Formats: sequence, structure tokens, C-alpha cells
Amino acid sequence: MNKQIKALVAGGLAFITLILFYACQKESSANSSIPAGKTKLSVFLTDGPYDFQQVLVDIQRIEVKVDTCRRNGDDDHDGPGCDDDHDSLSSHCEIWDTLDIRPGVYDLLTLRNGVDTLLANGFLINGKIERIKVVLGTNNSVMVDSVVHPLHLIDNRNYVYINIHHDHLDSLSSNNFQLFLDFDLAHSIKLINGDYWLKPVLKPFGRHSSGEIEGKVRPVHSFGLIKAFNSTDTAFAFPEDEGEFKIRGLREGTYSLFIDGINGYRDTTINNIMVRRNHETELGTIQLSH
Repeated sequence: MNKQIKALVAGGLAFITLILFYACQKESSANSSIPAGKTKLSVFLTDGPYDFQQVLVDIQRIEVKVDTCRRNGDDDHDGPGCDDDHDSLSSHCEIWDTLDIRPGVYDLLTLRNGVDTLLANGFLINGKIERIKVVLGTNNSVMVDSVVHPLHLIDNRNYVYINIHHDHLDSLSSNNFQLFLDFDLAHSIKLINGDYWLKPVLKPFGRHSSGEIEGKVRPVHSFGLIKAFNSTDTAFAFPEDEGEFKIRGLREGTYSLFIDGINGYRDTTINNIMVRRNHETELGTIQLSH
């Protein structure tokens, strides 16, 4: 674990996920009736791939800003007020609404390698979905080497804004959208002077506009953290006990995959992996060597 803690101090981590329904329930929700003048939005949290034993995050509320003068297919713009520190309503067209959520503490590491859960959903007034605001409580913690540490909120800031673009939204049917949020632990949790601090960083993505890398690492107990990266994108996974892993929400492009070898096995890097939109890139079995 010392190796991972050093990586954390340098800025490393990556996280993502939560609990409620599975794929069959997502499909059935796509066919539910939508009231006139409303848009349905379902928000899923996914992947918590870091070598902590537990990461508990207290999520209390999900708010959505909608521009009623525009539509979700319109061009995106991140203008004044579209940042984490200075959110504002720039016109009479923009309103905030709240989604239905089960507030409470979620163990993010229970969902990784392609597993996701429904975090919040509900009906919004028709318009362009511009921003998501995630509001946290104070009951946050992380377990390292079997010791539970509180996760302090940096500057006591208990919320984070996420700008939403039209390609982040998967259209299931007319006025029925879903959105995935990747909770990036690499930039969300920091170890400072012996204390763990939380400043959430979440990456939105849609499955139709992003790609995935999946495979299996062998032998068992030869692998640590896995990182997919290129010049513009980085994502992480921590394989299951049998070595299976999946990295989601990748922009289309060419990636390298780094596998951290442990227990005497060598680090391994695979280059020139092509990732395409709405496509799973299958690497098969990756055999590590001493």
C-alpha cells in the first residue's frame, strides 16, 4: 500500500460509482411515460477503481440547471458563470431543479469495472441540460491498511458543479436521457500532513459517445492499478480478484495501457490501443511475467 500512498501524495487516484438498479431496470425505465412539457433524466455513478479498502461518500442532493430557451441538441457553450466558483443564472430562461435521490453514504468501491448504479432521476422542464450540482454531507471516510480515516472537505466546500454537453447525454427515447458520472479519485482525494481531504472531481460521459477498454490480467495476484492514458485523457481501473477489468467513458482515440505489476511481476505497458465511440475494445488475456 506504501506505493499507492506515494502515488496519492503525487496526485494519483481515480474513482466513480453507487447503488440501486441494474441494466434490466434501465431498459424498462426508457419506456415509462413522460409528462407533457417534461424531460426525464437519469444519472448513474460508476467505477471506483483505487487500491483503498473502502471509500464512503455522503451524497445528499443532485440539482440540475436547465436553459428553457434552448434544447439538448443545440451547440454547447461554457460562458461566464459556467465554472465551479461562479455559477449564475444569466437569463430568465435558466432554472434549477432537483432530482429524486436516496440520500446517504455510498461505498464507491463496490462498483467498478463496468458496474454502475442509478444515483438520481426525475422529470425536468423541457430545455437544454447545462449543469449538474452534486451536494455532499459530512459523513465521508476512507479505509487504508484496515484503518478508517475521515475525509475532510477542502475549504468546507460540500458541492461540485459539472458542466454538461449534449454528447454526455444518451438519448433513450424522446425526452428521455441518461448520464454517467465518473468520480475521479485521482484528483478528488489528497493526503496532506497525514490527513485525507476530499474535493470531488467528476467527469460526465455518455456511453453512445465514448468507448471502453476491457480485458483480463493473469496470473491472479500479479496486478495492481491499471491506467489507460493518452495526451488528453486518463482513466483508471482496479481489476477484480480473477483479473477482469473494464475502463469506461474514454474519448475516441489511441491509448496506452499501463499495468502495475506486484508480488514480483513486472510492470507492463500496451501501446496503440484504438478506442472508438460506442464500442468495447477487447484486449483478451494479458499475461504478466517476472
